[in-house]
Amino acid sequence: MALFSRTPKASASDLEALRAELEQLRSELTKRTNELSLITAATNGLDQRLVVIDTRLTNMTSELSNQLHELGNEMQSLAEQQSDPMSATALEQLRVSQIRIANEQARYEIAFRQDLAALAEHFSRIK
Repeated sequence: MALFSRTPKASASDLEALRAELEQLRSELTKRTNELSLITAATNGLDQRLVVIDTRLTNMTSELSNQLHELGNEMQSLAEQQSDPMSATALEQLRVSQIRIANEQARYEIAFRQDLAALAEHFSRIK
């Protein structure tokens, strides 16, 4: 009959083994928590640096775009004032170079922003 069957009581050695295992688990949890805190602090610092870099890139891009636009306006006014074919040829070469520089600047900005986005995604996965 199962009426009188009882589970055996834990012995002192069983309790000691459980205490040791609990201490080991607590130690491991503390270690992992500390590691996670360090990683979180590092990623937060990198996030802040990415924001600063993005802001600086935006400012530099705006400034460069403004300068290219001003240069284009000056070249246009010079082209309208000049009747010399050599000057017109030189201005056309400047205009072609200006367009090339603007296109390169746009490509670099796009590539840099993609790199920043990839870094931000990578660090957000680590958190």
